[in-house]
Amino acid sequence: MPVYSNKDQGARIEFTYHGTRYIGTVLGKNGDYYNIKMENGYDVFIIPEQVQIVEGAKSHSAPKVNKVSVAGEGKEISLITTGGTIASRIDYTTGAVFPSLDITDITSKFPYIEEKFRIRHVDFLNILSENMEPDIWVRIAETVVKESRRAEGIVISHGTDTMSYTAAALAFLLKELSLPVIITGSQRSSDRPSSDSFLNMEGAINFAGTHVGEVCIAMHETMSDDRIALMRGVRTRKMHSTRRDAFRSIGEKPIGYFQNGRVEIQGNHRKPDQSTELDGKLEKKVGMIYFHPGMEIEDLERYIEKKKGVVIMGTGLGHMAVKFLDTIRNYTGNGGKILMTSQCIMGPVNLDVYATGRELAAAGVTWVENMLPEVAMVKMMHVLGNYEDADFERVMRMNMKGEILCREQAGDL
Repeated sequence: MPVYSNKDQGARIEFTYHGTRYIGTVLGKNGDYYNIKMENGYDVFIIPEQVQIVEGAKSHSAPKVNKVSVAGEGKEISLITTGGTIASRIDYTTGAVFPSLDITDITSKFPYIEEKFRIRHVDFLNILSENMEPDIWVRIAETVVKESRRAEGIVISHGTDTMSYTAAALAFLLKELSLPVIITGSQRSSDRPSSDSFLNMEGAINFAGTHVGEVCIAMHETMSDDRIALMRGVRTRKMHSTRRDAFRSIGEKPIGYFQNGRVEIQGNHRKPDQSTELDGKLEKKVGMIYFHPGMEIEDLERYIEKKKGVVIMGTGLGHMAVKFLDTIRNYTGNGGKILMTSQCIMGPVNLDVYATGRELAAAGVTWVENMLPEVAMVKMMHVLGNYEDADFERVMRMNMKGEILCREQAGDL
């Protein structure tokens, strides 16, 4: 196989490998291997010596996208795109990922959607989810308020890695909510044969047409293309880095399902309010730290030094070594806020059970039942930004949006 230079990236080639003929696109070189995108959508790495080139072809550049901002008729749904895998395809010439989500990408796959919904595309942002920031959460919430004046449901496309943080932020920022806000994404891009993007989006749009007044996440429930789960945003976590069924509703069953073109809402959920209102302040000087054996006092001191509030992911029922008690007392004594959550996926925090927990509580640590750590951090941002210090513990332990469960449902761990 000839040695490819950067200008050959994106070249279409036909080649034989062990006697079988294939067609693919050159993505580039990785060490001694060449990265080829096959016609079936999968990437392969091949050793040049094992490949016999049969024929080259013209470069396969990124397709031109003619944006369609409105399509269909019926119940109006606003589709707010923020980026992520679901809104991306790869440009084989440059190897870069580019935004591609278009209304016609959806309606051509599911023609009935144009008869049932009128979808309006709001091209908000295109970033990877690890680049999401609290200021952007506020801007998204403001956009939701604006779109709620015309739409009957809202879908937000988002990268999966920080989707649960954004869902929690919107849940607390939107003090009242007059329509469903459904966040969806994909684990695998739309140009892969195993992509989950289209079915996730189909389910999200249908969920947006329901009478649910909450911020929810809609993603595959299983590894097969059979069912999309509607999960409460403040009780959902990404549990796997690559699988299509990565998201789970923690401690409670999903609110509903989309299967075979039909929506079934079966769980407890909030009904829509009369209007959508924003509590648009977040205190950004908030962080989260994972306690571990061997952690030094200086580690905690350096981390909390410039924070107004910190969430600690403690062990079991919410514990950390007693050597940190003086640091915690000094911090809370000077107005800092500390929340205790658990590293365990399920189960409550309870500082009343063991002596260590009681000492932590006496040192000023607030414990927040079975609230998920990332949700506790986002809620702390909201509470510190909108409430008086004297109300902090009361509001943090108040079940505002379903983030605290009175009783967790039994299920698989």
